[in-house]
Amino acid sequence: MLTFLALLLPAMTTRAQETGKAEDDVPVFNLGARIGFAATGTYITDAFIDGHKPTEYTQDTQIGNFIAFLFRFNSKKMLVQSGIGLSYNKSSFTMDKTSWDSESESRDELTCSYSMISATIPLQLGFHIVNRPPYCMSAFTGPRLRYTPDKYYTVEYGNMPPYQFTESPARLVIGWTAGFSVQIGRTFMDFEYEASLNNITGPMYDTSGATPAPDYRLDRRVGIISFSYGIMF
Repeated sequence: MLTFLALLLPAMTTRAQETGKAEDDVPVFNLGARIGFAATGTYITDAFIDGHKPTEYTQDTQIGNFIAFLFRFNSKKMLVQSGIGLSYNKSSFTMDKTSWDSESESRDELTCSYSMISATIPLQLGFHIVNRPPYCMSAFTGPRLRYTPDKYYTVEYGNMPPYQFTESPARLVIGWTAGFSVQIGRTFMDFEYEASLNNITGPMYDTSGATPAPDYRLDRRVGIISFSYGIMF
């Protein structure tokens, strides 16, 4: 993505100079819409399996997508941005349940795949690196709230006999974002990274009816890299 942006910026700059001795007035208020793709990675914050703490896991970053509507307040130097969006994110990881034992000669791998559909609300503050209409380049940062109802969170575990687990999501997840936006005229592209500040997972429940009930924890957070294309109205 960064390489693509680096190659594209000179052409965009030239176009801005050619089209652009337009008005120097900066719009105070913008409404926009965007669609994009998001790569979601998993980060284990706490693991407890069969009375032990595994130490090794491998994440599999996977691609989801999102749509969002936004509004933006501008000054010559600063911007405040918010809105509402709908995102579909998915990821998976593999964990060696025997990695706590330095003398173990074999691997016993647990797998987990999950997906979630969330409503999102960002609150971002930014500054304009360049703001000469129709060309604008901006950087921004701030929190994003993600709300995920239980029925829109799915999880599947593998290699966990004799147990069968399910889990509830944390309905509200707070993430911190940092991003970069390039706009020419009414069109814009955003690159953004989001790191969740609290765990996305809730309690794990054993549905196999095993006695005594097992004590398993696989607390985790996500890191999301996204690219989007949008239009200002």
